Amino acid sequence: MASRSLAVFTAIVFLALTVQSIRFVWGYISGPLDLVRVEGDLSEGERTVVVAAVHEAMSKGDLISARALRQEIANINWVRAVTVRRTWPNSVHVAVNREIPTVRWGLNDYLNGKGDILSMAENYSADLPSVNAAYADSATSIQVFKTFSALVERSGLRITELEESRAVGWTVTFANGLSVEMGKKDLLQRLRRFVHVYEEILQGNENHVVNADARYPNGVAVSYTHLRAHETEADLVCRLLL
Repeated sequence: MASRSLAVFTAIVFLALTVQSIRFVWGYISGPLDLVRVEGDLSEGERTVVVAAVHEAMSKGDLISARALRQEIANINWVRAVTVRRTWPNSVHVAVNREIPTVRWGLNDYLNGKGDILSMAENYSADLPSVNAAYADSATSIQVFKTFSALVERSGLRITELEESRAVGWTVTFANGLSVEMGKKDLLQRLRRFVHVYEEILQGNENHVVNADARYPNGVAVSYTHLRAHETEADLVCRLLL
């Protein structure tokens, strides 16, 4: 009888060890967490969001796989990549790489370099250009921004705002205060024309320019803040034909 009881006890212990081994092999996380370690180039607000996601996932049940927990964190749309590792007995280690916002998108969102829409945990508005589009989607808009930026970079121009409106089409505003209306077609040709005018005439005189209009087929119209000595009222807006 004693030997039978011992055999049963041994079988139970073996089964328990087997279950725990399976949990370990398949990366299951169970039991309360006393410590969540989050690594990555994150702000305090971003770390708080990740930790909250971990606790939310763990609150759904006593047993969760590392894969499921990783997916829960990956669902945060500014997370680019994440790894999850349980440190026994009561802590979990999370390493996060976040998306890098390239521009502001609308009022509260951001775009990465691929045009994915991000809802960041922190406000990056002061440091990033603004992009708004009436018709174009986010992927098209970021491509327009990157193409325009590359074209004007050699002239020392930096885009701070890119806006598409129903009436005008695309308008570009630069860090030096200049803005140019581009319209809805032949955008690269028009921007190249403006860059030529900027390099030849406008550079160094930005304070005297209100805005430029590159929607003309053969030139760029420039609005000045004042009249020059030889100009009349009709010359206040002049067309610079190339």
